[in-house]
Amino acid sequence: MKRHSCARVLLALVTVLALAACGSSSSSGSGAPRVAVTESRDGTIYRQEIPVAKTGDTIIVQVFEPTHLEKGKRYPLVLQGHGYGGSRETEAPDGSFIRRLIDAGYYVISIDQRGFGQSTGTVRVMSPDYEGQDLIAVLDWAENLPGLARRGNGKMLVGSYGGSYGGMYQLLLYAADPEHRLRVLAPDITPHDLTYSLDPNDVVKSGWGLALVAGGEASVTQILDPANPLGTVQALVQQVAEGGTREDTAIIEILATAGVTNNFSAAGFNFMKYHSLAYFCEGQPAGAQNFVLATPDPLEVAPERLPAADVLLTQGFRDTLFNFNDGLHNYECLKARGGDVRLLTHQTGHILPVSLGTAGLENPLDPFYAALTLPGFQDAGGTRRCGSLDLDDVQFAWFEDKLQQRASVDAVLSTGRNVCLSLAEDDAVATREVPRGGTRFAIDAGTPQLNSLLGVAGSLLGNGLRDSVLLANQTLYTVPAGGAVLAGVPLLQLDLEGLSGLEQENCATTLVQLGCDPILFLAIGHRPPGQERWDIVDDQITPVRGFGTHELEMNGVAERLGEGDELALLIYAFHAQFPITWSRDLLVPALKLSGSVELPLLDPATIVRDGV
Repeated sequence: MKRHSCARVLLALVTVLALAACGSSSSSGSGAPRVAVTESRDGTIYRQEIPVAKTGDTIIVQVFEPTHLEKGKRYPLVLQGHGYGGSRETEAPDGSFIRRLIDAGYYVISIDQRGFGQSTGTVRVMSPDYEGQDLIAVLDWAENLPGLARRGNGKMLVGSYGGSYGGMYQLLLYAADPEHRLRVLAPDITPHDLTYSLDPNDVVKSGWGLALVAGGEASVTQILDPANPLGTVQALVQQVAEGGTREDTAIIEILATAGVTNNFSAAGFNFMKYHSLAYFCEGQPAGAQNFVLATPDPLEVAPERLPAADVLLTQGFRDTLFNFNDGLHNYECLKARGGDVRLLTHQTGHILPVSLGTAGLENPLDPFYAALTLPGFQDAGGTRRCGSLDLDDVQFAWFEDKLQQRASVDAVLSTGRNVCLSLAEDDAVATREVPRGGTRFAIDAGTPQLNSLLGVAGSLLGNGLRDSVLLANQTLYTVPAGGAVLAGVPLLQLDLEGLSGLEQENCATTLVQLGCDPILFLAIGHRPPGQERWDIVDDQITPVRGFGTHELEMNGVAERLGEGDELALLIYAFHAQFPITWSRDLLVPALKLSGSVELPLLDPATIVRDGV
């Protein structure tokens, strides 16, 4: 009898210890704070300097206490981060998201990221060894906030939100913190792999590269000249030489070198990979950063396996910097770790509407597209909604569910664990997974496609010549009665050959890649009945470089189509999103192209909800 009693006690003790050690991302805030709230009072807002011994930086944050602190009560923490070129929030006006949080009983810390606002150091674009250590120091400092709520395992109860660069800091802190304290995240319009975002399929995204440098440097706006991009690169190099930038020399060297050489350097590729969630998801060792001028990362953070986390991912279909595929790849990596991971989309993101002087004139100028095409950078974006879902409301409910356990996010998020795919403002569908590929269409290889300077000229020709003579606009599909939904990731299988058919063999043994470097830009075009011009669906451009066979994902798109609408594969050798990084190989004036494209035209059976 005594043995059985001891066994029961031992079993109970083991169970308690196992539950305490579990530390799952959804565990309640049952741990005692390190510092208690000893008397009730109104919360305050104050500036805090946090010295970081590991980097020598001083990080400046704004601390927002809960509107009312009550004796003996506990409060979770939410971190807020700004976008690239921004700075921390210092006030909580009525109607702001921070006001909503502190009124609901959260601490909020808004951070000046390294090199921005009042924080010291240079901007290294979320290095695990620099920005990562600074962010860890912020959490270390916050451990002693009065009444800070804790999980059953004693770890602080902390969440985070922010978009773009304000999403990157969340993923970095979650991955790089050895204690993995951050387990509730809400990143918006955030990259998965910066090598893909800035150098997709080995084609440098030079339009955004120039814009990002300008966004990080207030003084750069004075030298940014879209009409003279090479001159801008030279001016940036000059400014770095004079020590006049807050961005680290590594960033300037990577982007300037890429603009001049039309290639990402190996050092730049390894640097950007190390600064991405993909580094931790793939688990591969960091590559060497052999810069000419810049200081490499110490590479002290290993890609250890990520723990489960609750992550609300939101991504914009119209985003041309961190496109939908970035959000999808984040979703797949994080979901595989076992947490509650959701993916919702919207109609905004990184929008840079440079349209060569035709903004708002597309419809009046429609007849002129028969003679001339002006490929703009992209159209204006929309709002942060997925159908009827206000994503700020969903985000607040996410924190209430995961940090306070006092409301279910599913009461607000009507799509549940399904993916919400935004088709337009106030129009969306929900699917269980993101469709990849689908209906297959062959690419007509009857006419060589122009490349290099001839290709630039061909990209400006009107639809009449591009449709019928060059076959650069290849109609694939006419929508039948009842309409259709295009949503997901198109798949491309493409064979590029030289006109003689011998170029690929010669390229394999040629040290100088002359006569070996074709570049094409592909897009899915949409045209309603009666319209002359093709609109690029969601302004998404997929580049392809080099001879041979290419099997790849095109950028994700989503749009509802009406009866009689047409879809086409649009083929360019120049686009404004890549203003200086088209093919410079004058020995490849044209090339043969063949293959197929698969479009995610949704079968009604795959749509869980039509109209969210």
